[in-house]
Amino acid sequence: MGVAAVLYALVAILLGFAQSQEYAGDTITTTLPGVPGAEIAFWKIQDTKAKNNLTLINYINHGKDGKRLVPSNLKRAVIIIHGLNRDPGTYMANMLSALAQVDNKEISTDSVAIVAPFFANGDDKNNGGYPWIDGLPSGQGSYTSALVWKGSQWSAGGNAQYPYKFKNTISSYTCLDQIIQYFDNKSLFPNINQIVVAGHSLGGQTVQRYAAIGKQLGTTTPVSYWVGNPNSYVWLSADRPLSTASCPGYDDYREGYNAFADYPMTYATDLVASGRSSILANFNSKAVNYARGTLDLGDDSSSCAPETTGANRNERFFNFIKAFPPSCPDPSGRNCDTVDFVVSGHDGGAMMASKAGQARLFKDNFYGNGSRAYDFGYPRQQLGDDPYPDPNLNSSSSAINNNTYAGNMTYYGCWSDQSPRTIDYMAYQSDSNTIEKCTQTCANKGYSIAGIEFGSQCFCGNALGYAATQVIDSSCQTPCPGNSSEICGGSNRLSLFSNGQPVVNGQPGTPETIGAFTYLNCYTEGSSGRALGAKGTSGSFVDLDYCANYCSGYKYFGTEYASECYCGNTLGEGASVTLSGDCSMTCADDATQFCGAGNRLTVYQNYDFVASSSSSTTSTATQTSSSQGSSSTAVSCPSSDNTVITSNGKNFTIECGVDHAGGDLTAQSVGSFQECIDACAKNANCVDVSLSGSACYLKSTLGAAVPNGAVWGAKLNIASSSSSTSTSSSSTDSTATITTSSTSMSSTSTASASASPTNINCPSSDGQTITVNGTSFLIECGIDHAGGDLSSLSVGSFYECMQACTKDARCIDVSLSGSACYLKGSLGAAVPNGVWGAKAIVSSNPSSSASNTQSSSSIVQSSSTVTSTTSTSPVATALTCPASDGQTITIGGKSFLIECGIDHAAGDLTSKSVSGFNECISNCVSNPSCVDVSLSGSACYLKSSVGAAVQNGVWGARLVDSALPTSSSTSSEQRNSYEHRFGLVDLSDKRQLNALDQRVLI
Repeated sequence: MGVAAVLYALVAILLGFAQSQEYAGDTITTTLPGVPGAEIAFWKIQDTKAKNNLTLINYINHGKDGKRLVPSNLKRAVIIIHGLNRDPGTYMANMLSALAQVDNKEISTDSVAIVAPFFANGDDKNNGGYPWIDGLPSGQGSYTSALVWKGSQWSAGGNAQYPYKFKNTISSYTCLDQIIQYFDNKSLFPNINQIVVAGHSLGGQTVQRYAAIGKQLGTTTPVSYWVGNPNSYVWLSADRPLSTASCPGYDDYREGYNAFADYPMTYATDLVASGRSSILANFNSKAVNYARGTLDLGDDSSSCAPETTGANRNERFFNFIKAFPPSCPDPSGRNCDTVDFVVSGHDGGAMMASKAGQARLFKDNFYGNGSRAYDFGYPRQQLGDDPYPDPNLNSSSSAINNNTYAGNMTYYGCWSDQSPRTIDYMAYQSDSNTIEKCTQTCANKGYSIAGIEFGSQCFCGNALGYAATQVIDSSCQTPCPGNSSEICGGSNRLSLFSNGQPVVNGQPGTPETIGAFTYLNCYTEGSSGRALGAKGTSGSFVDLDYCANYCSGYKYFGTEYASECYCGNTLGEGASVTLSGDCSMTCADDATQFCGAGNRLTVYQNYDFVASSSSSTTSTATQTSSSQGSSSTAVSCPSSDNTVITSNGKNFTIECGVDHAGGDLTAQSVGSFQECIDACAKNANCVDVSLSGSACYLKSTLGAAVPNGAVWGAKLNIASSSSSTSTSSSSTDSTATITTSSTSMSSTSTASASASPTNINCPSSDGQTITVNGTSFLIECGIDHAGGDLSSLSVGSFYECMQACTKDARCIDVSLSGSACYLKGSLGAAVPNGVWGAKAIVSSNPSSSASNTQSSSSIVQSSSTVTSTTSTSPVATALTCPASDGQTITIGGKSFLIECGIDHAAGDLTSKSVSGFNECISNCVSNPSCVDVSLSGSACYLKSSVGAAVQNGVWGARLVDSALPTSSSTSSEQRNSYEHRFGLVDLSDKRQLNALDQRVLI
């Protein structure tokens, strides 16, 4: 054999070794299914020391003759990435099917190499994906060279966990780099003109993230990236199109690049460290082929982060290309982006086999001349979605509604709805809703904007909430129930009509300082009583500045429910810091400020606060009285021993050196003995305190007295009262009348009881109407109305508390917490918190009959001297708000309390369109499961439970029959419904969304 022949043979041997890189890995026993036209092969992957000793299991196709590919015949290599199910065989089969449908005979399995890597994870050891031996030390059960990842970390470039020796050193993106470089080797594949990295679903996410941080490999062969229907995109900036307030990790990798160093990977750390502008430049240098299935409107998110970029895959795609526009500066160059619309759902096989899929995967630049197909799918849907437009087709957006409606309103697109709402006022809900009906209604009411949502709901306003975001029109796809040819919004999406460009309110904020106060945080309400319980008020005048002034004599102020203001020197039991985004309601009097939310307070602190004080003494004992929880003479031991201290209407005896055993409720750090006593006075369960240093222990029982010189103690005088003269009236000249409504007939029975405090208590008296000294009170066990405090005093019974209210002309409501009776001059938002409540009922006497002739009505009316029951059948004057507020009416044998402006959270049974309030209540009477109604416009909502009371402008009426369950039996249900109403649901869960009362998604 000549020298030339020897050299030729040697080169052939070397080339043969190099050519077999895709086959040269260790043979791994696997039960992956066979795919006709392909084989399972084992790619040899280099470790970090460039040694070929790791194996990536993969599929690779055969030629038309059923044999392995001839390298010199190849003109294209396609690397297809599987989805979450790690089924590379399925993807290989789909690719082979798509390739077989290409209309160019030169483009076939002879000229196209298809590689489908298997990114195995720990679950695959159980189904034979790779060998495993049980019983070995942790991590060593995988004993071969097969690369295995943890969970789905392979999709973001995570490092493999096996082989154990190379744990956390080999990124899945390193594997893709090596496969690309292998096919770019012109000595092995001299005729390959294009390399494509492709993926669908989670594979599409993999490819998009790889395009963003994949290394500049300097390949001779052009590389393109086919991104098919990913559930989310790695975002290339820190902002998002939708609210991030309730998603603190929204920008963490894999959705953004925050906390990148915490992700288990060692790939692209230098690029990410150089900043997002560098990542964006890297991404823009790549040729990205976006493939969007126009019927793919689903969402598979397992975290909240994708929801900050869109409600579903469709919205996220359009929001992404709006934020980071695709471009094609040189159609024959190496970084021409394309956007293809395919009439398909979330179907990888259909996307690959479509004309657009065939072009991007197999045909573009097949001959190396830079030729490529124009964008597929016309008409287009959004400005900027056509980087390589077809000049022969209309590239304008899809047909839109160009009609003009009432009030000169025209269509302004599809908009998001969220918390806080885009438009607050819902005019009606109707099963015959149309665009014409909603726009006419809003125009008639003087509004310039109409929004239609969920098909049947109509909202009116003059501006949009700050969180409103315009989204792709296809997110509004719900037909109008009154005209199926029209579109009436979607799920949490509004079809918007406006007289001129709609104005979006500016982003509210929380100023760092308000007067002498500094922003502290967003806090939850207390678990026992209010977080700030010294005093409060509520109304449309509330904003942060007002509340700071109102609470100028206190250490803290907090705003809640947009219109409530509370003050205090301590934070109540259970009040804790929560996400700042939870305080998302804007202030009633200033939409540029946040004022808490449901069960959430925006809290400020005066760091220079010094407690004020006052004191009084008698000849027998020293009594210090303080409505604000402070005293003129500092309470201390031993000087204050055996004195009586009054805090918030409760009397305490100081016991220096005495610690009562057991009964601990909670402990907190305080600055003084007085502050410790104040904390107890605000806790309905507290009867004793022990102060040791700065540690204040609140106790629920009075155990054995234990001498302890290190403790300053104070015990509640449960039987005592303050020196207020309001409690000195004799109970013998008062009467209490208890009125309950029969559930079987339209009449009421009246029973008289003595003024003994044992006759009236919670929960047994809940829902009863009590008349004390000529004033009627509705008992509301567990309900405390926010704000409006006039004064507080110590009483011996619930009756005595109501009696005190009758002697103050300003008092219309009481709250009893332990022995502390709070008199109130206004009826604020109802807050479930365990107190015994009673509100004065102001009633009117209707003159004749209502329109519903099948119902009989009676109204309980109180005067200063007598209690009378007046029956009319039916009521002539229709029930309305606010005229009927506080009345107790009986219809069909059931009594309802009219609550104007109150909507009880959740519990929805059904909704009906009605002509008036009477008809709404009558519908409830005829439904045995109904205990509450809310009327909003013509939409009547029947409810099966009485949840948390929310002030939102509806006309409410709740059943007050004695047969209703007590508040103690429903408190857990109320809390649960309360959480659902105020945003503590997973908004991505459509079942929960359908269960929500969409009228008050705040």
